Amino acid sequence: MGLLILIPGVVCWAALALGSVRKALLNVYLPCLLLLPNYYTVRLTHLPALTFSDAAILPLGFALVISEFRYWRFAWMDLWVVLYTVSVALSQGLSTELANGEWVNLFSLQATTSHRIGTNIADAGMMFFARILEMILPYALGKLLIERADQEGFVVRKAFVARVSLLLAAVGFVSIVDFVSGGSIWQRAGAVIFPNQYVGWPPQMRWGFGRIAGPYGHAILAGMIFLMGLVYCLWLRHVDPGWGRRRIIAGVPVTVRSLALLGAALGLLMTQSRGPWLGVLLALGFAMLTRVLSVGKAAGLFLALVMCSSVVLYHFGKQYTEKDLAMASSEEQRSAIYRRELLTNYAPVVAQRPAFGWGITTFPAVMGQYSIDNEYLLLAVTQGFVGLSFFLAIAAATAVRLLHLVQRPLSHADRMLVFAHFAVLIGMLTTLATVYMGEQVVMMYFLFTGWVQGMHNELSGTGQSGLPAYGFRRVLV
Repeated sequence: MGLLILIPGVVCWAALALGSVRKALLNVYLPCLLLLPNYYTVRLTHLPALTFSDAAILPLGFALVISEFRYWRFAWMDLWVVLYTVSVALSQGLSTELANGEWVNLFSLQATTSHRIGTNIADAGMMFFARILEMILPYALGKLLIERADQEGFVVRKAFVARVSLLLAAVGFVSIVDFVSGGSIWQRAGAVIFPNQYVGWPPQMRWGFGRIAGPYGHAILAGMIFLMGLVYCLWLRHVDPGWGRRRIIAGVPVTVRSLALLGAALGLLMTQSRGPWLGVLLALGFAMLTRVLSVGKAAGLFLALVMCSSVVLYHFGKQYTEKDLAMASSEEQRSAIYRRELLTNYAPVVAQRPAFGWGITTFPAVMGQYSIDNEYLLLAVTQGFVGLSFFLAIAAATAVRLLHLVQRPLSHADRMLVFAHFAVLIGMLTTLATVYMGEQVVMMYFLFTGWVQGMHNELSGTGQSGLPAYGFRRVLV
């Protein structure tokens, strides 16, 4: 039954043969990415495990190279993304040899007889291929397809956001059943189709209700996906008042646009994940500052407020988490104590191999803490400060790119999109302090990064719509 996972690849080939790359992105890749779980895989001989979205993006990648790559323009971000991907392979394949000074054996006959070196390098090759499908190709799709017009002059931006909004609304409404029952529809269906595949994502309860995870594995990961969908849905509703005005049922005052917004908002709330909620609050705070200050001053004041708030929160958080994990009085307190202990317990592990880390599958679990619920700490452990630096460089370069864009003469829709990107970036980076970046979040993040890079320096003029430049910020706040 695992071969069913390859069906999206066949469908994508057919979509490419009958239509364009952009239509295949909207009609095949996005539904596979946002509706189908990534924890079910198929493993072909001598190939890495493939997921539904992997199968769909492989034909897209070939088509992108053939038909669109001539429009590629180099940017420094391209280098950071490639180096970050390479650092995954380096950490997995060579971290042990680099740490122990055994790298010289790689150039000798001894390397051919070393089972450990051979296994690590094989794992590194598999991981590098997987990261191409999860990082480099989504980044390329975002950079080349979302903002650049096709041969008919059509820009897919609004259609892309509309498709993401509707797919996430569908996930949100279906997940109401999981919220009430505490189960997972996706896992129940998957258990029938893939009975021999183990799923390491047990459903969770909080406050008497299920924490919905949709097809995204964990509730916090789902919260990050819904956060992105909610922000972009708000942008689309504002810049295109006519979008989704059609009623679902004649005579019933329920429209597509209202259902899209309601589904994304419900999905975010039903994850019951404080990290994404905090990310939304910070994004709204930044939007409020941009209403009264220039973007540069708002960014500076926002950073200052975050730093001051962090000091206060650290003081109260230290008191809240100073107890032992066994003495916690609630699930929320146990979760906070666990994350505090992660930093303490894994600091010596990071110090032992600070450059390239321990590798993704070979890092030692400390004090039984197998789950490192902090992406920045996880990168320091598995990829060292090299991998962490490249990841932070990608985030910083994205922020700088947005700051440069917003200072240029932009149309109203373009300017509001820049603010939407800012909100997504703030929300994602905040949430990643409470969870690892995995499952579909990886692909969505690199699609977003490529999308930002694909925005042109000179777009559509100076707000020809005649609307005030703070319109979207009012929608947010």
